[in-house]
Amino acid sequence: MTAPSPEEHRMPEATFDPIAELYDKFAELSHARYRQWLERVLPARGGRAVDLGCGSGRFLGLLADRYDEVLAVDAAPRMIELARERHPQPRIRYRVGDLWEITPDAEGTFDLVFSVNTLHHLGPDPAAYLAHVRRLLRPGGRIVVVDCVRHTPAWAANPVSYGLYRFSRTMTGAVRAGLAHRSVSGALASYRLRRHPRWRSLAAEAPTLTRAEFRHHYAAAFPGATFTDSLDPTVCAIAGEVTARTPVTS
Repeated sequence: MTAPSPEEHRMPEATFDPIAELYDKFAELSHARYRQWLERVLPARGGRAVDLGCGSGRFLGLLADRYDEVLAVDAAPRMIELARERHPQPRIRYRVGDLWEITPDAEGTFDLVFSVNTLHHLGPDPAAYLAHVRRLLRPGGRIVVVDCVRHTPAWAANPVSYGLYRFSRTMTGAVRAGLAHRSVSGALASYRLRRHPRWRSLAAEAPTLTRAEFRHHYAAAFPGATFTDSLDPTVCAIAGEVTARTPVTS
């Protein structure tokens, strides 16, 4: 399969820069639910790893503790600044850029391709962006991906009920953030993020798969890996060495 050119596929021009600090606080809460699983599925030691969409670097310390070299990539310059401030380790190399520009010719291949809540931003064609990601893996390499899935309930199918559903999620998220941080500021940060125009536009522009679609496309791209549905109702995850075997469910 011929690799897509940067002109054919690009991440949205809008980035997370205007909401970087708000998203960092949001990620501190939401990503904490993934950490125990990530610690279990990542090997104790490895060679080269790439974090596609590293954001403010929530998991870069975990990767740098286990891999000799980590490439941290994000399209948002402010996110990379936050990540570099948090993790100035020599093992981590930072790059601001479109994820479609991370190719074997430009960066080589990796023992681990890692991504959290990012790949759905690569466009409406999962077969294309997963083929792009697969090319970054060395033979026998490991994939570890958590990504958003579409989870709107049936009762929220019309515009009015959907608006109520989104508002209820905004308020629930704010309450959870406030309890987790034990502060009103945590709740306000979550509320402000979910109501921010940039967050809402990014969410609207980024097509998400259903859980069944996620399993279908990722199974085709990464045979031999294992699916996990238990991290959060809003995400699906996959991890494991890529082989010719059929994926299994954990």
